Order: sequence, then structure tokens, then C-alpha cells
Amino acid sequence: MDVEFIRHKYEDSYDGVITRAKFKIGVRHVQMIYMILCSLTMGMMRSSNSIAIIAVADDTMNNKTIVPIHDWDRRIQGTILSSFFFGYALLLLPAEVFLKQVGDKLILTAVLLINGALSAAMPTIVNKGGWIAVCNAEFLTGMTQACLTPINQQLISNWLPPNERRLFGNLIQGAILLGTIIALPISGLLSQAQLGWELIFYTEAMITLSMAAMWVLLTASTPDRHQAMGDTEKEFIKQALACYKKKKLQKPWRRILKSKGFWAVASAHSAASATFVFFLVNIPAFLFSFNSSLKTSCWQTSLPLVSAWAVYILTSPTIDIIYRIGYADFLFDIKYFRKIINGLGSSGIFIGLTILPSLASHWDHWGVIMLIGTLGSLGLQFSGFLRNISDMTQNYAGTVVMMSSIVSSVVGALVPLISGFIIGNDSKDIERWRMVFLTIASFNVGCNIIYTVFASNERQDWDDVGKQKFGYSNDVTNLELEELSHTKTAMRNPESDNLL
Repeated sequence: MDVEFIRHKYEDSYDGVITRAKFKIGVRHVQMIYMILCSLTMGMMRSSNSIAIIAVADDTMNNKTIVPIHDWDRRIQGTILSSFFFGYALLLLPAEVFLKQVGDKLILTAVLLINGALSAAMPTIVNKGGWIAVCNAEFLTGMTQACLTPINQQLISNWLPPNERRLFGNLIQGAILLGTIIALPISGLLSQAQLGWELIFYTEAMITLSMAAMWVLLTASTPDRHQAMGDTEKEFIKQALACYKKKKLQKPWRRILKSKGFWAVASAHSAASATFVFFLVNIPAFLFSFNSSLKTSCWQTSLPLVSAWAVYILTSPTIDIIYRIGYADFLFDIKYFRKIINGLGSSGIFIGLTILPSLASHWDHWGVIMLIGTLGSLGLQFSGFLRNISDMTQNYAGTVVMMSSIVSSVVGALVPLISGFIIGNDSKDIERWRMVFLTIASFNVGCNIIYTVFASNERQDWDDVGKQKFGYSNDVTNLELEELSHTKTAMRNPESDNLL
């Protein structure tokens, strides 16, 4: 029987031999479909919230809607939107550390119910409580959404054999961005209805609460608890997990924080996060201020997000293959490969953000193309620094991603706040918008200079746990034969001999 060595993307400290079996499609895949739908729903909330906050202050709808329009300038809107991202950043570490130990479906149910209830109550909160109350509600929404990814990762570990985890993990995470893209044009369309911005929140609530009902009734935390799960599939999953064990390693938090390589990656991640958040919350307002209705602005904002997603999906595996097989050696030293890819993405972002304000006065299809190219460069940037993490560590990749995400989330939370204070109460002043665009562009370049200087593709000293992992290495040619032989012997045991 064929055997293979498997390592789940960004999963810490796993080793083992698993076997290929004949069992293919089962209840576990239905469970994954529901998890994809939950992630899609949460992604839709992230973008629809930002559009709803813009629509709350859309004075062009004064005579077209039956709901009140509030006099909120960009400072108030930026503060509200920042509240969500600050809440997300605050709970990211506790959620990653503690919720992954639980892995219960009821936590995801609670996340869906809280988000749905807050969306249903948001029109009342806006009209009765004012913008400060909305900040508190958005802060709580961000905190609950920080729980989504850790719970998904643990549920994937409970349900799937190792060789299926990477595919479905990528699909579930990708559904968050897909939901963000889908919700933008839908929210723009809903904002033009008679119920206006309130309809956006009510639609969010209906979709999220419906998803919560489906999730709690039709899914389970583990295969053993699912009533529709057959004995054959249960046994298949148990056998697949039998030789796939997690090593008990003490995570080197302090050593990671003292590493220049970590802060280099965190800098690049912060630049990418700031650019993404800027496009998500500021570009619709920018387009709406100068050239189009909110509905058209949302459509034009969704296209760049599609380009970023497409570029990352297409380039990331291609670049990784080129890196592994060494074709880049013919052009330059392989250790600069990730930095060059990241630099190309950063250059495209800088050029695009510098040119875009000049196109506002005569916005046409060339402006949309520039938007698409600029955020497409962000997908290329992700293909550079994000894959660098797998070069740095084989045992703590998930931990490094989480720590880097905390830093980048805090930076991303500052973007709506700072840009809102720069724009102030004059959203039609192109010079203020130009200052915001140039600030984001300069920050992106500065962070990526730090990444270029300090990033490393070498395995870090804090990742050394006393033995090299057999079956997976950044560069197996660098292993000494004696070390490889010793590691291979250490990995063998009677169970694996029987499998082989």
C-alpha cells in the first residue's frame, strides 16, 4: 500500500506516516461544506458593515429612503470601523491559545448568534445610542470574529484525515475573502432601497441567524457525535489519525519575539494588512465622494479584491515550485527569491496608490484597471513574505503566523482611524485623500524595506528541537547523510514497518 509523509499547512509540530485508503466521499465532507458556508457568512459581514456605515451618512438618500440619515463625517466613520479591527486584534491571541483546545461546535454557534443578534439590533443602536454605542457593538463583533479561524482549525483536525486538511483548510479560509467580495456589490445595491442602510443590517442578521440554525442542527463537534456518520467512515478516520501524532513542544515565544526574521515578516504582514484594510473601508468612500453612487463604488471595489485573490492563488504555488526546484538559481541567489517577489508586489502597490488620486477628477475604466492592478500586486506580496514563514520554521509555522497576524491586525485597525482624521468633515477634498494614499504607500514601502533587510530564508535557531524532520525539509540537500540516516532510523517504529 502506498504511504506518504504529510504536513498540514501552518499546523505546528506534527509528524507521522499515514496510509491511502479507498474511502473517499463521506459525511465529513458535508461537515466541511457547512464550515465553508459559516466562513462565507462571516466574510460577508466584514465588508457589508463597512458599506452600511458609509450608507448611514449618505445624504444623497435623504429624499429616497424612509430611514434617518445621520451626519457622521469620516472621523466618526473611521472610529467605528477601527473598533471592529481593534476588537479582532485583542482576542486573536486568547482565541488561538484557548479555543483550539476546545474545538466544540457550540462556540461557532455562539459566534454566529452574537453576530446575527448584533446585526439585527444595529439599526436601533445607531438611531438610539449614537456612534459611541455603535463603536461598542462593532468592537464586540470583531472580538467574536477572532474566534472563527481557531475553531475552524480544530474542527478540521477533529474531522479530517491529514491528507485532506490542507485542501479544505484553504477552502474554508478562502471563503472568508469570497464572502467579503460577494457582500460588497450586494450591500451597495441594498443601500439604494427605501430601507437603505437598515436593510443591509437586517439582511446580515437574517443570513447569519439562519446559518446558526443550520449549523447547530446539522453538524457535530466530532465524527463520533454525528448521528448520520457510518461505522465505516468513523473507522477510516481513526485509522488515518492513528500514526499522525502531535509532538509536545514548548513554544519559544520569547526567542521568536527576539528574532529579526520574525519582525521582518511581521513588518511585511503589517504593510499588506494596512493596504487591504484601506481598500476595504476607504476605497468605496473615495469613489463615492467623487465619481459615482455607492452602488457603483461597491462594484468597482469588489473587482480589485477578486484580482488580489486570483493573483495569490495562481502565483503562490507556482512561486513555491520554482523556489523548491531551484530554477531561480540561474538568475540570482535563491536566498533573495522571496524578497524579490515581495518587492515586486510592494512596488506595484506604491505606484498604484501614488497615481490613483490623480485619476479622481476624470474617473473612467482606466481608474478601475489601476485599482485592479494595485490590489493584484498585494496578492503577489502575500506570495512572497507569507511563504517565507515555511522557510523559517518547520515546527512553529502556525504560531509565527498567529503572532504576525496580531501585529498586522493592530496596524490594520489604525488605518480607518488615521485616515478618518486626515479626511475629517471634507470628504471631497482631493488633497486630503492624496495625503492618505501617499501615507499608505509610504508605510508599505518602509515596512518592505525592513523585510528586505532583515528577512531570512534560513531555518531559525529557535526552531531546532534536536532532530531534523524526516520527509519534509526546506532544502534536503543541506542535510548531512549521517543526520538523515539517524533521523530516518528514529522515525521508524513497528507500526510504520507494518504499514510499509
